[in-house]
Amino acid sequence: ASSDANSLDDYEEGAWTGVIQDSSARNLVMGAESGYYTKIGNLVTCTGYFYTTSLGTGSGPIRMTGLPFTTFNNAAAYSGGGVAYAAGLAITAGHALAFNLAINATYFDMLVWDSTTGVTPVQASEWSADGSFMINFSYRVA
Repeated sequence: ASSDANSLDDYEEGAWTGVIQDSSARNLVMGAESGYYTKIGNLVTCTGYFYTTSLGTGSGPIRMTGLPFTTFNNAAAYSGGGVAYAAGLAITAGHALAFNLAINATYFDMLVWDSTTGVTPVQASEWSADGSFMINFSYRVA
């Protein structure tokens, strides 16, 4: 690996561990909690399939913590995406899940889209003991 994180020969890959938490950092109980990442220069691509086995004590909006690298601290580096697959959630049929990565952070906020209210944070009450989702996204690192 290069000593310069902005160099394309700076290559790393591995596993990352995600944890679904509410806004008070209370964890929902995870069944699968790891995915894979590849970092080339200052761009990280992450994948993973995550599911919960129980709800724990979570309440309020939820997020996935544990990204393998801190996101770049610049408004132009905001990133996000759609969830490729989700199941077992207490949301209305036809609604879509998405997420957005905060800058200078190691988490992303879970979002739900519906045609009436637009995009709102996913609430712990909308998750379920057998909730699951699959993701694939890239982001710029610090």
